[in-house]
Amino acid sequence: MHDNKLIFLLKDYIFHIEKVINYSPNTVSSYKRDINSFINFCKKIEVDNVSNIDEKIIREFVSHLHRNSISPKSIKRFLSSLRGFFNFLLKKKIIKKNFAEGVRSPKADKNLPEILQHSDINLLANSETKNDSYYKNKDLLARDTAIFELFYSSGLRLSELADIQLKDINFNESLLRITGKGNKTRVVPIGTKAISAVNLWIKIRKKYINEVCNFLFTSLKGSKMSPRNIQLRMNILAKASGVEQRLYPHKLRHTVATHLLESSGNIRAVQEFLGHENISTTQIYTHLDNQYLMTVYDKVHPRSKKIIKKE
Repeated sequence: MHDNKLIFLLKDYIFHIEKVINYSPNTVSSYKRDINSFINFCKKIEVDNVSNIDEKIIREFVSHLHRNSISPKSIKRFLSSLRGFFNFLLKKKIIKKNFAEGVRSPKADKNLPEILQHSDINLLANSETKNDSYYKNKDLLARDTAIFELFYSSGLRLSELADIQLKDINFNESLLRITGKGNKTRVVPIGTKAISAVNLWIKIRKKYINEVCNFLFTSLKGSKMSPRNIQLRMNILAKASGVEQRLYPHKLRHTVATHLLESSGNIRAVQEFLGHENISTTQIYTHLDNQYLMTVYDKVHPRSKKIIKKE
């Protein structure tokens, strides 16, 4: 058997995943490229034999990638490639430990959720500005507007909105009882515009209900709307409104959460409103601008008062 130089071991590994396991050409190419990058790094630090590699060298490689502005997502892929390589060597009994197993990639920055601007909300809410080619049947416009208003008013998940029944709405108190994740119920407020839109749809809805159907949002055939259909209808509403970005229900949930948090700064209330079990899930909406945060800080923090110098 040849010696344990990395370049030879890589050839064995590539042959194995290409000819024995039958990985796709793209996967093979990706693994080869990633491991070659590691081998080139090892050459620079004068390490070419697998017996000289330990966890410290893997960590140094990760730091090297990070310093070169490689994204956390790509570093994660590099480590995955190395784990596969070292697992192969472990099974061959060439090494006694997979050096990459204990190494974690840097945490990826959480992408902030996409939200709609207030101007987009106004376009979606204004039924008079809709493109008639999308809504030849005005009953559909009334229903889709009610769906939009309820999403934006109450921050609902798609499944929650699809499952709303008439009995869940308290019109006197403007409240809605929701069954969320894990069959947990919560009560959320409904805004006046949403109440008006829902009331209009309920009147129209009676024309299309042949049998007893308790669900609020139905097709024009009288059956419960599927979540997929609701998604499609929101996209149609966006196009008819002249909103350029794609509209999906969770974007509306992100939008109302962000607008509420920007206005109130009360993350606990927003957590309860959205039905988040952990506040860490709600914290993604705390991308308030620094000016707003400093305004709140100056108002409430006892040591934030600026000292006014006397002339």
